[in-house]
Amino acid sequence: MFIAPVIAQTMVSLSGEEFIADQSVVVIDSLQTQEPPGDPPGETMVATYYSKRFQGRKTASGERYNRDALTCAHKTLPFQTLLKITNPRNSKSVIVRVNDRGPFNRGRDIDLSYAAAKEIGMLSAGVIPVQVEILEQVYTDTLLAKN
Repeated sequence: MFIAPVIAQTMVSLSGEEFIADQSVVVIDSLQTQEPPGDPPGETMVATYYSKRFQGRKTASGERYNRDALTCAHKTLPFQTLLKITNPRNSKSVIVRVNDRGPFNRGRDIDLSYAAAKEIGMLSAGVIPVQVEILEQVYTDTLLAKN
C-alpha cells in the first residue's frame, strides 16, 4: 500500500512509478485533515494593573475597587462580562469580571486588579501583552428584559 499526501489526482512514488487515486491507493489529503497552525483563541491586548491608590474608590459600575478581587476595567465590554486572561510568557491564566471603564492611557487595552495581575505573574513587568477570551458576555438588553 502506498500512502502519501495528495493535492492532485495522480501521484508519483520515489521510484518514478505513477499512481492514480483509486481503491488500491489510500489518499490522505493533508490540507483537509490537519488544522492549520494559528494564534490561540481570543484577542491580544496590552494589560496593566491598578495602582494601590485606587483601593476603595468607586468604579464606573458603582462597586468599590478591591485589589484582592479578580476584576478588570475595559473601555467597551459590558459590566459583569467574564474574561479569561492569559499571560503568553508563562501560560498562567485568570478569570476576571469587568466592573470598571478604562484604561485611559494610549496603547493600553485592559486594567487588571492587583490580585489578577499577581495571579498571571505580571507584577514586576507592569505592562504586558495578554491573550483575552470572552467567556460570558452580559448584554444590556437581556438585563433590561429581566427587570
